[in-house]
Amino acid sequence: MLDLFILWARQISRRPVGQDIEMRLTVSEPSANPSARLDIDAPTMVARVTCWESGDYDAEVIDVMTEETLFSSHGEFQAGRPVSERLSAFFEALGIKLD
Repeated sequence: MLDLFILWARQISRRPVGQDIEMRLTVSEPSANPSARLDIDAPTMVARVTCWESGDYDAEVIDVMTEETLFSSHGEFQAGRPVSERLSAFFEALGIKLD
């Protein structure tokens, strides 16, 4: 599942999603529990999705000014289900539409 997440994150990070929004994909060094994360910086929010080899993921959106957590989710990506489907509420919290 990690390879699917990385492929998806590369595609998403190349899309124009809004003014002043930056996305970065970081893939971990080889380890016993490899992971990758997609960081999103917006003018008023920061967000991160981390995915591990097992398919487990954590997703969080934080308001920059108040430091309040606006969205938090933990789950597992499943083969045959699009990654974007599992993260639709995450992107909605950021005000980003994925068409």
